[in-house]
Amino acid sequence: MKLNVYTKMKSVNQIITEHGLQRDGRVETYLRDEVDRYCDDYVPMDKGILKKNKLYPNNHSIKYIQPYAHYMYVGKKAVGASRPAGVKRKISGMSLKYQGAPKRRSKMGKKNGKR
Repeated sequence: MKLNVYTKMKSVNQIITEHGLQRDGRVETYLRDEVDRYCDDYVPMDKGILKKNKLYPNNHSIKYIQPYAHYMYVGKKAVGASRPAGVKRKISGMSLKYQGAPKRRSKMGKKNGKR
């Protein structure tokens, strides 16, 4: 006895889309939010302004928008006038001290430059 079986499958793209696996899909949003949640305790914080002021330019990025965010990440003091707007300050050789250290530190959680 011969049995013929036929199946109808959705395309790979339909399956990917239905499960939110496409670029900027709900899976990327979920992963971005989980990274944000796990890294939150490592973001340098004094009054919490840097930690609270961030943007999500897309479903896979987090951008800290304070002008001093880069210096906090690098862990070195910025020198030079901060005005006029748009003028970049120079990074000095002086290390910053972080409240909540050693957890809150430069590179936001990296140990010796490694994660």
